[in-house]
Amino acid sequence: MGGVRIAFDFSFFAAVGIFLAFDTSGYGIFCLSACLCHESGHLLLMLLSGKKPDELIFSGGGICIKQQGDASLPVLAAGSGVNFVLFVVFCFLLPHDSIYKLLFGFSNFCVGAMNLLPIGELDGKKLLERLFIAILPYRAAQNAMSIAEAVGYIAAAAVIVLLFFSGTLNFTALAVIIYITVVDIMLKMR
Repeated sequence: MGGVRIAFDFSFFAAVGIFLAFDTSGYGIFCLSACLCHESGHLLLMLLSGKKPDELIFSGGGICIKQQGDASLPVLAAGSGVNFVLFVVFCFLLPHDSIYKLLFGFSNFCVGAMNLLPIGELDGKKLLERLFIAILPYRAAQNAMSIAEAVGYIAAAAVIVLLFFSGTLNFTALAVIIYITVVDIMLKMR
């Protein structure tokens, strides 16, 4: 489509199906919508800056936008930026006449915040890596990133434990963190 290759892996449909099957609350569609808004933020800013993606890959790990070279800092930040704007609009600016508006807004907050964790292949890790490389000598940047990544994993684990003990742990949150961790370990073993 327009010179952009779009690929759907079977794992994408499997992950969405499993996600919705285990979503006993019925609110999973809000999280999926927030994920789509997140990726649309990246794509929109990329297009506005005159860049065109080479490929959009839909897989069990999410939606990946491939392009020549690294994404710019604004493009990396745009996904969570869109999520936070939608959170403010739906939770604070629009009338609270529907629980669904609040759920959509809160889902956007969760997706935006999760993507800023400095772990795995998330935007937060890429943004923080570039910041450290810009302000620190290379070896110090690597050490700082290792510490930040460890803190990110500890924070993610703490949230999982907190959700578990509050009785609100959701299978999807746990599955996403496990998936990110496993992929990160596999990439580091290469």
